[in-house]
Amino acid sequence: MPHPTLTIACTLAILALIPALSSLYREFLDHTGARSSALLTASIALSAFALWLVVSAFIPEVAGAPLQLPTASLAALSGFLASLTVRDTTARVLPALLFSLAWTLVVFVPIAVVVLFPAAVGLGPADGPLDLGGALPVHAAVGAGAIVVLTVARGWSVDDRSHARPHSWLLLLSGLVIWVCGILCLAGLELGVDSVVTPRIVLNAIVAPVFGSIAWLVVQRIRSATTTATTAVAGLVSGLVAISAGAASFTALWAGVTGAAAGFASALFFFRRYERTGRHAWFIVAAHLMAAVIGLLMVGLFGTDFGFIYNGQTDLIRVQFLGLLTTVVWSGGVSIVLWLAVRGAARREAARVRERAAS
Repeated sequence: MPHPTLTIACTLAILALIPALSSLYREFLDHTGARSSALLTASIALSAFALWLVVSAFIPEVAGAPLQLPTASLAALSGFLASLTVRDTTARVLPALLFSLAWTLVVFVPIAVVVLFPAAVGLGPADGPLDLGGALPVHAAVGAGAIVVLTVARGWSVDDRSHARPHSWLLLLSGLVIWVCGILCLAGLELGVDSVVTPRIVLNAIVAPVFGSIAWLVVQRIRSATTTATTAVAGLVSGLVAISAGAASFTALWAGVTGAAAGFASALFFFRRYERTGRHAWFIVAAHLMAAVIGLLMVGLFGTDFGFIYNGQTDLIRVQFLGLLTTVVWSGGVSIVLWLAVRGAARREAARVRERAAS
């Protein structure tokens, strides 16, 4: 029986991730100044939260369900994350807000309904992807959209905003908040306290980020002979994202392997892309998409009882892969359309400004 207090606590824990991630991603958000950036973040999050509540009210299987409110928080989180690459390339507030809301409506909502409320589309509980923490509608979808925006906008110049990076102590504090809120979020999304499952979720949400952080630090040490607080927190985030889908389905051993694999893969991807492009925004792809892909596929391989190594069946890994493929293709396709609209509006506005200046 879902506990209302646990549902509310889970909802608040997810919302608390947004200001903590805002501190981590401050460099991407500094175009408009700290106050304007905070207001835009709050506007995006609240609008996406309300948008989900309005849309879900018209879906009988979702309206009033215990997961409705936590999913609204996931919508707020995904709307914020989806806006990051747009805000990294333009200082205009309205395009970023409209991009985020349109993305939430067209990408997050349908994926979240299929993954978190399978009965709403006629699927049984075991027919869809196994995804406890919303890795598909949040992290995989956001990362796929970020690839499109960063690729299409690769010719756009980005100012050096390294001065906006937070101090090490603030990064570590933000990382700790993200970690604690992530644990509460994953435990709460189970919607109940179980003597076996809840401790497993908490343990896995501790183990995977630790191994993800170690992996990032190892890669950085090998590549540059340095280790930084930024890298430690980056690994923590990637490990938390990787375990989000299968926190209730791994033993501690496979949680550690999943966190380490996600950490190594995302770190190698990010450092290579950053060396070629000089854009820190590729971290969004590394820590969210790459880590989510590994976590979702690892569930199909090593998930307790249902994974390939336990029953020799490929059903779950096939479902996980198809869910990933559909999410990436859909989010990428929608994101490129939305980004082209944003870019066109920005260019028209710039042309009008030049005309007024010339007259």
